[in-house]
Amino acid sequence: MLRRLFRFALVLVVVAAAAAGLGLPDYLATRTHLPGGSCLDLRGDRRLCRFDGGPLEVAGTPVFLENFQQAFLPTRVRIDFTDANGLRWTAPEQTLTDGATIPPLFTPVMGDRQRREYLIAAALHDAYCGVGNEDLPTYQTRPWEAVHRMFFEALVADGTPERTAKIMFAAVYLGGPRWDDPERSLEGVSAADLLRELDWCVEWIEKTDPDADEIVSWMREREIALKAGTAKEPVYDAGDPRGL
Repeated sequence: MLRRLFRFALVLVVVAAAAAGLGLPDYLATRTHLPGGSCLDLRGDRRLCRFDGGPLEVAGTPVFLENFQQAFLPTRVRIDFTDANGLRWTAPEQTLTDGATIPPLFTPVMGDRQRREYLIAAALHDAYCGVGNEDLPTYQTRPWEAVHRMFFEALVADGTPERTAKIMFAAVYLGGPRWDDPERSLEGVSAADLLRELDWCVEWIEKTDPDADEIVSWMREREIALKAGTAKEPVYDAGDPRGL
């Protein structure tokens, strides 16, 4: 009986996806992040965690946007990335990128935000939520958590060291945009508190080597105190390696 119900539910999802003109992975991604797969576990797999259209190339006239000192450049060709769940992500031609999707306020922690190993992942991330890309067909078409997780997976697939990719993911998750999700918004949190929280998170990552899902759990559990201005430095012990 349960098996029949599961099959029936799956058929309904497939029908809905077809009606929306989407493949099943794309349809599910519009609802939530697809957990359970990571490019950390699939290095060397030629079907998944792969890029089509790379390396990143930019061309054309630099674009200067209001409130930003740096120039943004349009990508010359389309770039596709297939993640560990088989979901395809696209940075269309003419995606504006400055090669640095990490929020500028985290520069003291992250250092150089425009290293070559970050560029293709940054362009893909910018296609979904980067400033200046509001007219792209990809812009904010998937949930913010899924887009930020894609950034991590693209970093790993492009050869970014694992620890660096985890820290960059934490920075984007903490300081990146959170569209259509007012309950999870961190807009009221001061830059100083966000920077302090990232410092603590980096220390936790270095001490415990969590996976990406554990980083998300850590962030979620600390958000209430962070928004209330009552966040405290994690205390690590054998009973709770998360420091919570």
